[in-house]
Amino acid sequence: MITSLLVQFGRSGFVGRFTAPAAVARGVRVIVRGPRGVEPGMALGELGEKFAAALSTEGELLRVATPEDDSLTATFPAREAELLAVANDAATNEGLPLTFVDAELTLDDHLILHGLAWDACDATPLFAELSARFGLTVRLLDLSQTAVTRDPKPVAEKCDKPGCGSDGGGCSSCATDTGGSEKKGCSTGSCSRGKVKSADELTAYFADLRQKMEQAEATRTPLV
Repeated sequence: MITSLLVQFGRSGFVGRFTAPAAVARGVRVIVRGPRGVEPGMALGELGEKFAAALSTEGELLRVATPEDDSLTATFPAREAELLAVANDAATNEGLPLTFVDAELTLDDHLILHGLAWDACDATPLFAELSARFGLTVRLLDLSQTAVTRDPKPVAEKCDKPGCGSDGGGCSSCATDTGGSEKKGCSTGSCSRGKVKSADELTAYFADLRQKMEQAEATRTPLV
């Protein structure tokens, strides 16, 4: 039965959806074929049908990693370091505004260079030269195109606490007097929506609620 499996792969920790002939437990090392080639990964678990549309299929799971796979990939780091140094020397000799900060080998003879350029350039001849020199298919992972997660902008609204937002930081700069010490921010995270109540307000609210419940109990007509 074909299933969808989430797999983390690559040095950058990409996560993709791969088809698999059977479920694989979370944490098991696997070998996948994807857009980068054949490489090891880590199974993260099955992907439910309702989430399947959220991720495009990256490729297929070939097998659970074998001892032979592990032995081969264990030799990669030393070789990757050598290839990285040679690639950077070649880029310098070509006068390209480009540097490589990391290198990854795949199981099907691909070399993925993590590159970052500080100016526009055509590195096609360089990659052709490196491919012929190494006997590998050399590809670029352009780090300038890597997605970056950014914090959301501070909410402009303020609550009624003294100094809330006065430092330009919105709710996170809210100052609450706690008897000589100053506590930054609202523990409930809802300061910007004006939903924070003080201890006295909460005490009064529940006291009033209890009084109303007692009054209702006293005036209730017994059923029998």
